[in-house]
Amino acid sequence: MRIGLLSFCLLFSFGLLKAQAGYQPPFPYEIGLQIGTSQFLGDLGGQSEAGRPFIRDTDLKAIRPLIGAFGRWNIGPYFSARADLNYLQLAGDDALAGSGFSGETRSEDQAWYRYYRNLSFRSHVFEASIAGELIPYNFELGGGYQSYSVISPYGFIGVGIFHFNPQAQYDGQWVDLQPLSTEGQGLVDGRTPYSLTQFNVPLGFGVKWNYNDQWALSFEVNHRLTFTDYIDDVSVDYVDPQVFYDNFAPEQAALSAAMARRSVEIDPGMVNGYVSAPGEQRGDPKDNDSYYTITLRFSYFFDANSLGGGRRYGCPVW
Repeated sequence: MRIGLLSFCLLFSFGLLKAQAGYQPPFPYEIGLQIGTSQFLGDLGGQSEAGRPFIRDTDLKAIRPLIGAFGRWNIGPYFSARADLNYLQLAGDDALAGSGFSGETRSEDQAWYRYYRNLSFRSHVFEASIAGELIPYNFELGGGYQSYSVISPYGFIGVGIFHFNPQAQYDGQWVDLQPLSTEGQGLVDGRTPYSLTQFNVPLGFGVKWNYNDQWALSFEVNHRLTFTDYIDDVSVDYVDPQVFYDNFAPEQAALSAAMARRSVEIDPGMVNGYVSAPGEQRGDPKDNDSYYTITLRFSYFFDANSLGGGRRYGCPVW
């Protein structure tokens, strides 16, 4: 939350700047497509040293794709509003925490504990958001109505909603994790089932290149703060497997127990079983999950009043 407040203050400060460039967007509206990459930041995945912030926690093997569409309303030289619709994937895997480990041989390396936990997930994510953009300065390049271009750095913050569904692979099949209550959600007092639809706060920065009156290209980094710690189905501690058998049919109870405690797969004799015993730490509830994307955004300007022809929204740059 402190990151969000700091970003808001920075963006607000940018909005107070009085830039000298007199550029106005060519038309008030844009539509576009974006492609890029997504990276999960949570209990699963990331670098072997847990707790690295933001991009420093990027695990290249867990990067997944994003594709989306957006619309932008250019309110003036320094302000825009936009709406985004995206599909992306998120993933994390404890097996990526390090190499050379054995489940039957304990190591004091912190990465070993993540390796021994042996959890993994993937999720298909659909999200929608609205945001305000603040442009502190427009750098005009060239001159003339037909040949000018403009470089515009910007920052943004908004609100969004996203739907996710964590899954893990078991016996060659992808299994939905939320219905299994792997940490006793809905079965243990004080642990309520988590919703698969949540709000988020997108914030970040980008650089936009208005190539001409019709086309623009942007490069953007977009970080999503969320209000859930269960994007990867991991948050608190292990529960007694008997909880599953007391509440589920035998087949589902066995599956819940297997997906909740997967260290047995790399330590069949449970030599170090105390590490994943009931009551031991499974996740870190102090920090909510988040994710970020890096994208290229391609957009087309159009005049809603003339359907793309004739009247210009701003004045030409000479």
